[in-house]
Amino acid sequence: MALSQVLDVTTRYNAAKSETLDIGGYDYAIVQLVNPSGTVTFKTSNDANAIEGASDGSAVSATNFTVVQGTNLATSAAASTLAATGLMRFSYIGKFLQIDGGGTVTCDKVLVRLFKIN
Repeated sequence: MALSQVLDVTTRYNAAKSETLDIGGYDYAIVQLVNPSGTVTFKTSNDANAIEGASDGSAVSATNFTVVQGTNLATSAAASTLAATGLMRFSYIGKFLQIDGGGTVTCDKVLVRLFKIN
């Protein structure tokens, strides 16, 4: 049995032209972009930027991101960017997933489906 949830992060993504999600504890994530105005890059990190004894860190404070490859579900090819409507699947990456529009790219929709397999 699998559990899943769909997050609509469109408003937050378009406001910042980026969105960082804590996907720790999930087995995989599928990101759907609809009509991006340019190229969106996917990144990951395990660094929550925690301060020992004061903060565990979070997706908001996460740092040290690196580009990550996912699987483009239309082509089955490994990719780290999307420049058109499509879906990307990410398995076994860091604790945080960043959807990065480089400060300029907007999307009509940004949906993230998270899966946990029991």
